[in-house]
Amino acid sequence: MEWITSLLDDVPAAAPYRAQLEALAREHAALKAENARLNEEIEMFIRKWDTLDGDAVRTLEYLARVERGHPQEIARANQVNIQIVESYLGFLLQLQYVQTSASDEAHFNIADKGRRYLRERGLWPA
Repeated sequence: MEWITSLLDDVPAAAPYRAQLEALAREHAALKAENARLNEEIEMFIRKWDTLDGDAVRTLEYLARVERGHPQEIARANQVNIQIVESYLGFLLQLQYVQTSASDEAHFNIADKGRRYLRERGLWPA
């Protein structure tokens, strides 16, 4: 930007463009500020909508405590219906909070995204 200002000073014929350049610089600064504000707003909405309900969180907490969990074990530990656990596991698998065990697809492990979710909410030690 300095070279443009220097050019405007050195070349008299370019002087009429100074006002346009200054207006563009102000507009650019305003757009950068608006962009920063909108990015903060987006982050707020992502955090707001990236929340799970209690049974889903308890499922993640259980899987964080054990190496791998079977839906029946999770249902028993969380004292909920097996169908609810299976439904949540499907949802959590789709969102990549959990993954199926490499050795046995009937068992589930918590994924890095699931651990990060718990840590960010203070539900699991860092």
